Amino acid sequence: MVDMKKIAVAGAAVVLVTILSIFATSYMSDFDTARTSTTEDELKKFELKQAPVLGSQTATVTIIEIGDYQCHMCKLWFEETRPQIIENYINTGKVNLVFVDMPFLGSDSAPASEATYCADDQGKYWDYHSMLYRYQEEIDDGWANANRLQAFAFNLDLDIEQFDKCMTADDHYKRVNYNKKVAATEFQANSTPTFVIVNTLSGDAKRIAGAHPYSTFEDIINSLL
Repeated sequence: MVDMKKIAVAGAAVVLVTILSIFATSYMSDFDTARTSTTEDELKKFELKQAPVLGSQTATVTIIEIGDYQCHMCKLWFEETRPQIIENYINTGKVNLVFVDMPFLGSDSAPASEATYCADDQGKYWDYHSMLYRYQEEIDDGWANANRLQAFAFNLDLDIEQFDKCMTADDHYKRVNYNKKVAATEFQANSTPTFVIVNTLSGDAKRIAGAHPYSTFEDIINSLL
């Protein structure tokens, strides 16, 4: 199990201090493009870079969300709880949010996650992230197939040639696969959404499993501020 007292956040990078000291919730760069499995030894060697962060990089509290873009409960949280957190905590500079991919529900889940990072290459990670949840339908019913992922990119005015090249080359496959492994091994997440809420100064953290209402997050965030 993850030791919540060993989670610390420094600036915009969410640093997870584990016994092996091999992981930070910053994200990988310089990957090979082949779709190969990632061993534990390989994980230790990956270079890490900063994660996309929603909100102030110097916020006192960070919410780490572990999710799948085809997860119905994730969509429920996105629609019913997240807007109030953004309004009351993220927009006021008290809290920021980091998303860790755990694509396990269907064959379209991993490509959807990859697409968010192809969008991030063009500065629109959170826009694409939000679009996926807004247009989510049933698992693997075609709403997140290759054509739809491209259509979302088009609607966000991304450079489609660059986006298509990123997706075809699997530029972010290992990044997504790494996040999935970390979600399961370091956070012990076995369902989505799962949340770890961390005080960036003290390292104190609390965990929530499931799409709890705003009141649950409000109580925990206030206890950590």
